[in-house]
Amino acid sequence: MKNIFLILLLALISCNEDETKSQETIILGNWKLTSIVNESNGSILVPNDFLNSNEITITFNQELDFTGNTVINNFSGNYSINQKEELLTFLNFSTTEVNETEWGNLFYQSLNSNYNEQTENWENPYEIAQGNILKIFYSEQEYMTFEKQ
Repeated sequence: MKNIFLILLLALISCNEDETKSQETIILGNWKLTSIVNESNGSILVPNDFLNSNEITITFNQELDFTGNTVINNFSGNYSINQKEELLTFLNFSTTEVNETEWGNLFYQSLNSNYNEQTENWENPYEIAQGNILKIFYSEQEYMTFEKQ
């Protein structure tokens, strides 16, 4: 009986470790902003809702840095992930942000909603669904949806 319990315990631990590892690496790669959602009022904004909309992408690298762009501007910085709290933190964020389109401005505004002046970081709850959908929350019911490319 003790052996069976021990085997089950080891199996559970190894499954949890594998799951955590895959969650840490799943954010790596290229992501494209597909929508900005407000669940409280049911609105879903997509690039086609805006005149001169542009593609916004972000690439998360294994070295815990990121790069991204709108059609007009580039941005980059470093990030960290807290798996337990499901928190994606941008440790620094550099951008040109010149003459941005409405869609690009909405992206920057949403991201800046979670800027913490005390830590000087952007602290965003996040969720990964189906392995290819990344939701970066900027309030409890508002988030940006990215699709893995």
